[in-house]
Amino acid sequence: MTPSPSTRPILPPSPAPRGPAAATRRAFAVRVAAVGGAAGLGVPFAACGPAGGAAPTLSEQRGKIVFYTRGGEVETRGQQEILIPTFKKVAPNVEVVHEIFAAQPGDSYTTKLYTMYSAGTPPDVFGFGQNYMGFWARGMLMDLTPLITRDKYDLNQFLTGLPDKFKVKGKYYGIPQLTTFGTLLFYNKKLFDDAGVKYPPVDWDDRSWTYEKMVDIARRLTKNPGTPEAIYGLNYSPQRPTMYAWNFGGDAYLPEHWTNGIAPRTQLDSEASLRGHEFAQDVRWKHHVAPRTGTDPTTGINFIGGRYAMDVNGGWNFWGYTVIKDFKWAAAAIPHQANNKNVAYNDFWEMSSQTKEKEATWAFIKHLASPEVQKPYSELTGTPPTTKAAIDIWYKRYEGIMTRADLEKCVQSAIDPKRSQESADHLFIDWSQLSSYHGTEVGTPLDRREGSAKEIIARAKPGYDAIAKEIHDRYQGKTPT
Repeated sequence: MTPSPSTRPILPPSPAPRGPAAATRRAFAVRVAAVGGAAGLGVPFAACGPAGGAAPTLSEQRGKIVFYTRGGEVETRGQQEILIPTFKKVAPNVEVVHEIFAAQPGDSYTTKLYTMYSAGTPPDVFGFGQNYMGFWARGMLMDLTPLITRDKYDLNQFLTGLPDKFKVKGKYYGIPQLTTFGTLLFYNKKLFDDAGVKYPPVDWDDRSWTYEKMVDIARRLTKNPGTPEAIYGLNYSPQRPTMYAWNFGGDAYLPEHWTNGIAPRTQLDSEASLRGHEFAQDVRWKHHVAPRTGTDPTTGINFIGGRYAMDVNGGWNFWGYTVIKDFKWAAAAIPHQANNKNVAYNDFWEMSSQTKEKEATWAFIKHLASPEVQKPYSELTGTPPTTKAAIDIWYKRYEGIMTRADLEKCVQSAIDPKRSQESADHLFIDWSQLSSYHGTEVGTPLDRREGSAKEIIARAKPGYDAIAKEIHDRYQGKTPT
């Protein structure tokens, strides 16, 4: 079990990122009473079973727990109408206080969480991705392994491999909350149809689907570039620099960064990383299939508005793009360069290591992750459930944009371990420092063509490595055992 704060103090956040991202962060939350909604929804929920001491039944549970969420209209509605009221029905003597993060400029769900821990008032349940290896490194999370073992809690109920995404040194620190099915290529069917261009494939093993072909199609579908009326062929927005380097056959980081969350330096200037960054710059400045930053008009240029033919982006856009009414769209595989390895984004429900209501909190987490609760929540929000028994609900919701067979093939192949890697923003301790620095010192100059990729990275790498080393030295030998 993670050492308690009484034996090992929680490490404070690392020094703030350099550059514009270093603005002072403030946050506040709104407490919402956990009442009302979904009154007629009956949700079966098994009590914890005995093994090393029986857990209280749900009806016997007592206490007050704080459920900290990130806000957002649709998610908050699902929490207030489904997650909390259905738990109230089966555990009437547990009060769930819903604390919603309310963003202001410069605010962060994560920094607010750090503030709550430092003040000794952490929530009992939280999640939503974030830098969960950073939470683990600070001793903020309860080791759930003893509870999983005691209750014979079935981890095989989840989509294959998901529970192990947040398994550290043989211990489980989270229960699967949400998956996004990796990084995909979304495309505007109308623009393809109007140009008589064949749709991109859903088969991730189709070696004929290459970066070169993607750029060729993007050129054909780009109209009036550089003007306010422009339609562009490609919004190339994978996570950077991870996918930049992967797809060109290498990595921007050392192997230990992926296994340990820290490393003393990076490989930002590896050959694969340089080529990947160069490609991203060429999308704008050589091929001109995306607006040239600082030169071309960008107002209204987005996929939702029908102004991009293709969009390489996170799978969360499945539900983000449901607002589109003016054209049909679908998803496809990432094309091959050296490979088509992609970033996966999986979120987990986590329990505070400081909770005073462990049994009630554990019961609530199991409730949130149960298929009976995931089904209506997915139906309302459009977010993918993580259990095998609930996933059919999500497929049915999106059968209107693609055939069921194509949809399953596209998303399941995306998260195949042979081509999928969990996101660095989840696995790298204090990733935000690296990400902010890269955005300021590499991403923006690259997009604005303030030098070649090689020149920009040569200037930025010493500072980037200094951040990596600072984080490494801060946490080396100080993380939970």
